[in-house]
Amino acid sequence: MTEAMKIFHIILCLFLFLQGATVSQAQEMLLPLSANPTKIKKEYRRGFQSEKNQYRVLTLPFRDDFSYRGPYPDQGLWADRNVFVNSSFAVHPKTIGTATFDAFDQYGNLYEHLTPTNTPLAADELSSHHIRLDSVFSPVPKKIGPGDGVVLSFYYQPQGNGGDPLRQDSLVLQFLHTPGHYTTGDDGEEEYAEDLWQTVWLVEGLSLKEFSNDTFPYFKRVAIQITDPVYFREDFRFRFRNHVSFPLPGNPSLQNYTGSRSVWNIDYVYLNVNRDPQQTSYFDIAFASPARSMLARYAAMPWSHYILNPQAHLKSNLSVNITNLDNAIYPYSYRYYIQDENGNIIRNYSGGTWNIAPFSTHGYQEYQPHASPIVIPNPLPAAPAVERHFDIVHVIRAGIAGDNNQQNDTIAFRQSFGNYFAYDDGTPEAGYGVTGRFPQIAKRYVAAKQDKISAIDIYLNQTIIESNTDRPFKITLWKSIHPSETILYQSEDPIYTDPTEEMNRFVRYELSRAVEVSDTFYVGLEQQGNVSINEFLSIGFDTGNDAGRQIFYNSGAGWMQSIYKGALMIRPVFDSDKTVSANLLPEAGVGKTTLYPNPVTGGQMTIWPGQEFAAEKPLQIDVFDIYGKLVYSGEYRQSLNTLHMANGLYYLRIIHPGGKHPETIPFIIAR
Repeated sequence: MTEAMKIFHIILCLFLFLQGATVSQAQEMLLPLSANPTKIKKEYRRGFQSEKNQYRVLTLPFRDDFSYRGPYPDQGLWADRNVFVNSSFAVHPKTIGTATFDAFDQYGNLYEHLTPTNTPLAADELSSHHIRLDSVFSPVPKKIGPGDGVVLSFYYQPQGNGGDPLRQDSLVLQFLHTPGHYTTGDDGEEEYAEDLWQTVWLVEGLSLKEFSNDTFPYFKRVAIQITDPVYFREDFRFRFRNHVSFPLPGNPSLQNYTGSRSVWNIDYVYLNVNRDPQQTSYFDIAFASPARSMLARYAAMPWSHYILNPQAHLKSNLSVNITNLDNAIYPYSYRYYIQDENGNIIRNYSGGTWNIAPFSTHGYQEYQPHASPIVIPNPLPAAPAVERHFDIVHVIRAGIAGDNNQQNDTIAFRQSFGNYFAYDDGTPEAGYGVTGRFPQIAKRYVAAKQDKISAIDIYLNQTIIESNTDRPFKITLWKSIHPSETILYQSEDPIYTDPTEEMNRFVRYELSRAVEVSDTFYVGLEQQGNVSINEFLSIGFDTGNDAGRQIFYNSGAGWMQSIYKGALMIRPVFDSDKTVSANLLPEAGVGKTTLYPNPVTGGQMTIWPGQEFAAEKPLQIDVFDIYGKLVYSGEYRQSLNTLHMANGLYYLRIIHPGGKHPETIPFIIAR
């Protein structure tokens, strides 16, 4: 536990004691997170260099719409990695992906310097590299100055799917007025003057409802025209910062003690010359929401259940948000395709070419073959297997040459079929819990066949007051909960959350015996004793997938359906059929190679072979385009230059010594 969290823990526990936080306030609660589980994952950090402010000099234009994987901002544009790049915290962003500001550092933990106080303290920071604001170099080099229409624009939104900033909190934009330099002091001694940043824009905290009235536009645009001569130099920089306060609340609430309570989202940052601050259009046809599951009920399900009657488990149509940020109508094409674990394209859907009107006048595209494309009949091979994984990749293209920002023209969803059911996508945006006397939580599932559950996976969040540490509960499975309960299984003795267990992940709890289920069943837990708000289990809650109708709770007054929209992260795990047809799955140990970034937005891609093969030499690398043409072949190097490759889908094959264990990994270039 960090020092900041220890302080929060002590003050909050004392506050709750003084307030008399009793179980008379029995209820279900949905609270912001106390850590960022995505940033905590170490595999996301491997590609980043250790020094924060690497010196780089960029030229105009500067543009970032954060439509890449994240969780960190593009190192080619930004000098730090504190903000969270994601596609889940913003409500109706301009294009898919935003930069989210909260109170978590680059490692996903609460900043050490943040303490309970009414005084707002600086938290996340997003700082550009140095930018040549003295000249432009295309189409011809020339000097620029205050009269050249240099404008920095961006969109912002408070709260989103996180916690709302308090009134005294703020989001600011600052320009580097005077870079750090050595100077002579009054005593004649040489001393160093720190960077001097000037605030050029500020907005105070408010809720999303106050900000948008729950209607478009959910984001507001800001345009700053740069006219002060002091900024027209070769080392100009700008940065965004949020300021967060943690005052003691006036009632027993954990809302104020979480790092994602004070959230701001930034989108579509653009700096260039010859711009009118009032010109709000951009030649950009883009996806504005993530790709989703093709399953009608679940995000993931067991392969053995799916193949019994595939059509019964599929949606009739997918839902795709496509936006036109310009003020003119453009023709463009849309398609999606499905590829298997080896990168082979097994199905293609073409929506053809159609016109798209500006979002400002017509909203998202409504043309059915693009906005609501059919799910191709029999989209997946149905041969028996232990598990299968497919990628559903959506692609749009404006005209022949494409628009001015093509990195937001491709989105993908990993459709997984393992040995579990899931409504969630594996990443929480909030924490769910219930208080009361022996409170119960149940999640409803429907099995396609008779099967046996061997374990339950529960996503346990890290909390500031350690409410998930050493807490007793009983795993429970029900055949029905209303009008009467039929219990299929309950732990004989209470299970205690392990204080040594790493939080912010799924923890698997094995059942003492396999439990046979069929058709509708419920899985969940019963906490033990009188559970107050500093004792309830905080379970991961995915706000991006609405399965609220499948969540039920009983805090002492009978079973009730949840009022919250989202997916509670409790998953039933089944005994798997270990028989698998040959060649349906990669060999054990394969599929461990990692590519970063993917999609590739710059000129380099980093390749990390799986640990069991990393020391083997030599490794062979082949890269193929979507048509199977070999575009690169050579001995393994950690950094692969992709500048000679056009935007699009590619497949990287890594071959280990002797030709063993070949792996094929798809990647996208979207500059």
